[in-house]
Amino acid sequence: MTVALCSAAFGPGGQSYGTGRDGGREWTYQGTLPLPTIDVPQTDFDQRLGNNWSGYTVVQVKHKERLPGGAEDRDWLLNSIQKEVNAWLSDDKERKPKPQNFLVITNVRLSAVQEVGGIDKVADAMKKHAKAMNLRGWAVWHSSHVSRLLDNHPAIRQTYLGLVVTGDILTVLLESVSVHNPDAARALTGFVAKELTSNSAIRLTRAGNGPDEEKLAEIGIDLPTQDRSKTADDDGNPIHQFVAANVISYGDHPKSISGADFCTVLIGGPGQGKSTIGQLICQSYRAAILKDRIHMLSPENQGILSETLNHLALIKVPLPRMLRWPIYVRLTEYSEKILGAEDYSLLRFITDQINARGGQYELTRSHLYSWLRQWPWMVVLDGLDEVPDTSTRRTLLEKISEFVTDAAEQNADISILATTRPQGYEDDLGTLSPREYELVELSNAQALHYGRQLVTARHPADTTFADEIYKRLTDAAKEAMTAKLMGSPLQVSIMTSLLEDRLRLPRTRHALFSEFYETIFKREANKVGSVGVHVARHKPNIDAIHNAAGALLQIEGEKSGQADVHLTRSDLKALGIRHLKNEMTYDPHEALTTAERLISIASDRFILLVEPSTDNWGFEVRSFQEFMASRYLVTGPDDLVMARLQLLARSTHWRNTWLFAASQVFDDRSHLREALLHIISEMDESSIAEYWVKPGAVLAGDLLLDNFAIDTPGLRKKLTMQAVELLDSPLLPRHLIDVFHDMAERDPVIREKIQEKFRTAIVADNYRAAAAERTMRQWHRMHKGGIPTFIRSLIPISEREADNAEKAHPGFSIKGATRYSLQELIAPYIQDKALTEKDSTVLKAYLDSSSVTFLRPKESPIVGYIALDRTDAETVSVIDSDPACGALREACYRAPKEKSVLATWLLQHLAQYIGQRVVGQGLGSVGPVPHRADE
Repeated sequence: MTVALCSAAFGPGGQSYGTGRDGGREWTYQGTLPLPTIDVPQTDFDQRLGNNWSGYTVVQVKHKERLPGGAEDRDWLLNSIQKEVNAWLSDDKERKPKPQNFLVITNVRLSAVQEVGGIDKVADAMKKHAKAMNLRGWAVWHSSHVSRLLDNHPAIRQTYLGLVVTGDILTVLLESVSVHNPDAARALTGFVAKELTSNSAIRLTRAGNGPDEEKLAEIGIDLPTQDRSKTADDDGNPIHQFVAANVISYGDHPKSISGADFCTVLIGGPGQGKSTIGQLICQSYRAAILKDRIHMLSPENQGILSETLNHLALIKVPLPRMLRWPIYVRLTEYSEKILGAEDYSLLRFITDQINARGGQYELTRSHLYSWLRQWPWMVVLDGLDEVPDTSTRRTLLEKISEFVTDAAEQNADISILATTRPQGYEDDLGTLSPREYELVELSNAQALHYGRQLVTARHPADTTFADEIYKRLTDAAKEAMTAKLMGSPLQVSIMTSLLEDRLRLPRTRHALFSEFYETIFKREANKVGSVGVHVARHKPNIDAIHNAAGALLQIEGEKSGQADVHLTRSDLKALGIRHLKNEMTYDPHEALTTAERLISIASDRFILLVEPSTDNWGFEVRSFQEFMASRYLVTGPDDLVMARLQLLARSTHWRNTWLFAASQVFDDRSHLREALLHIISEMDESSIAEYWVKPGAVLAGDLLLDNFAIDTPGLRKKLTMQAVELLDSPLLPRHLIDVFHDMAERDPVIREKIQEKFRTAIVADNYRAAAAERTMRQWHRMHKGGIPTFIRSLIPISEREADNAEKAHPGFSIKGATRYSLQELIAPYIQDKALTEKDSTVLKAYLDSSSVTFLRPKESPIVGYIALDRTDAETVSVIDSDPACGALREACYRAPKEKSVLATWLLQHLAQYIGQRVVGQGLGSVGPVPHRADE
């Protein structure tokens, strides 16, 4: 901000310096400076300001985070200036040349009391410094002077508004937004306070013992991530950054939509805490906005604000300096609104959210447009992966794009955080040029620290018991298999719950969830009175209701028009009646009364099923829904179970459910293990599209990452041999390199397979070579041993090459870039002489329908693309036509390596379409499926 003020006041001829070791300079100027004549109180600056400065001028900024006022702030500024002067007077080689003029700009407010006030005290000190440094000119601009400068430069004030206002100034600004509705200011401020309170608690794993909700201000933690563009340092050590601190720091500077510097995508697996971290970030912004207005809050809000501020400091999440307006959007809820109402904009949804919290005060979209123009925003878009239907997802992405376009037209300053699972995310937000960060597993130390937070929060009155649970957790962390399960916050939470009743933990993820469900069930069954009696007596029936509810929600969650699904009490009762009649042979009347009795024992919780709002039942944690659905899939005879798994194997929506189900089959039906592997192996052979995209190899990789078959090395080897097929594919999950490395170090056959794959790929001189070389450089940086040694014999490895190779999509500027369509880039490599007229038509229609634009910035290789809408029917046609898809595949083989981005986009697009096909509705063709009450 001060650099912008200097440039505005003195002209563009100065030199600005970024953060870091700047040699005591924020801005410098060589020449004559006409100092501004600004209408400010005479006491705000020294008389010397009327003179022109000449020579070399240095501007230094002194920003104090906490401003209690008075002598403390003044003395801090005097000490800070003294340190700068000492550095200039020393022989510090970095502090040359010495300044002839010295301007200090500070946010400290200096009083005007004659002789003893801050202005005069600082002036006296500066006169001594001027003599010691032989200065021609000097000045100190404190907060009042800076405020006057900002009044004279409204564009700068607007850009940095979130950094310079606090307390009641915020209310004044809000009221300026609400010219036609003065009460709109109250709605906006009330929304922040109410959101702080309503999001202060989350549901984790307390169902069955005590209150369901736990305080975010007791158990919230920051989570480690890796920047996808640079995962390791020059020595191969992983670079981890904490996501909340990173996103907040990123948002502490003005964001430019036109400069493609405003969006972050957070990618993480099930239970890794994506939604919770999004709320934690929003809570930090709410707390930062409200902390100077605490006297205006209710006692409840004051208490929650104090708890939040203390907790953020404890877990080292910084309060934002830029006071962005926090908006948290659950994309499943928004998707439900836009279905059948394509004109329902994201800004309208946000307006409705605020009005729902704002009581009697109504905001309009025009108020929000004005607020978007005048105030910086922080927007969290949570759960992109939870909108699986292709049509709904496309509409959702269009609405997000429209919101960004509207924000750009308003010259808005927004910072966006979008969260998603890796499965099914294929650069969906690429048009926003986002930074991409991927959550990594918690280290043992981080998991144990989080476990300590959990047990302390859950048992504040019994520290002895809390210590015992924590000791059991530390013992579990010493066992290799159990320690591998401690990588996500959800699983650590489950572990601490289980260890309240047992000494040891399960060794697989499926067993962990299964034991957790059984533990919660036992706690309910052990309750005194009729509730416990009924729960204990009807365990098979309650199990069946949970399994069917999970399956029904998974099926409907995949369909278009069912983005945010829930069940009614009548639906739960109907599930119970059908099970009691069909499986337990109850007569109709007895089935009805028993089902009613079972459902009536739940007030707002029925084991793992919860009722977050009136008659809206579901699973608070999506992983619980997927786990219960997996139990439904593996119920019944072997042929039915395998038919279900075969049907769902390619779907990204069903992936976590499928992994749970496969693990249960592996544990409970060992005779089906080979059949299970056969499903995976044949997936890559059914069509040319699947032979090219290799969904079976991707699924094999997901199983390996899930520690599937960890105790059966022969079966794990088979999975590895199939997953290795991804080594020359852009679809290779980065974390599989760790698995491959461990397997190659132990098994010479796998090592030879990997080496042969690399040998073959690098001589191809096409996208396979580009993908393989990128993988090899990543592997070399991450590990040491046989494969890294082999890699050095194949390709040159240097730090610079490794750095460049880390970027899957190097940064590029849209402005000035040459644009190409997919059609014009790929057409020269298509040899369609062998294609029939029908197949040629299919391929041409596919290429013509593609609205993807590739970019070549300046004269560099094609390094980026902007993916827009496309016609689904044409995608289906090319996937279903082996000749057309084969011609496209061969064209990508012929295209040179510098055009590998073509194959990357095509593979991502085809893989995404294959993975997002709606398959759950086909379960009814292979066996019974659960239904709602009215079906």
